[in-house]
Amino acid sequence: MNEPEPLYKPLDDQHRADAHQWTQQPLTGPVELYEERQPVIYVPGPNGRMVAVLKEHLPTVPAPVPAPPPAGFDPVAQRVLGGGIGIGTAAAGVGWGVGQATAGLSSGSAALFLAALLAWRATRRGGDTYITNNHTTNRWWGRSSTSIRNH
Repeated sequence: MNEPEPLYKPLDDQHRADAHQWTQQPLTGPVELYEERQPVIYVPGPNGRMVAVLKEHLPTVPAPVPAPPPAGFDPVAQRVLGGGIGIGTAAAGVGWGVGQATAGLSSGSAALFLAALLAWRATRRGGDTYITNNHTTNRWWGRSSTSIRNH
């Protein structure tokens, strides 16, 4: 199994002296800020280890092929035509539905309504007439008697 390399190697005496001299020298050259660093992407290397590669050095994804220009009609005209066909189809569907509802209402519902009306009329006592006579007879000493007759 591959072991990762240590981030810092211990310095021997020669390298310590060089590092000490290097830190004593004034810095020159452009200053690179942390935010200005290029992004790094790790990719598998030839020996199986992950290798850091600048993002700008990686191959880019091929650009999508632009759509060919429309042939024939103007795109706006195609949208207007499609909208008109869609609205016409919707109106035809609504008209057909209203026609079906009207046909169903006029045949089935009308017959059912008439049957209910006849049943209601048959249960009513519309033909019989009752005459009620209230007959009151006054007698002596404030006595009255009332009789009711139905004919």
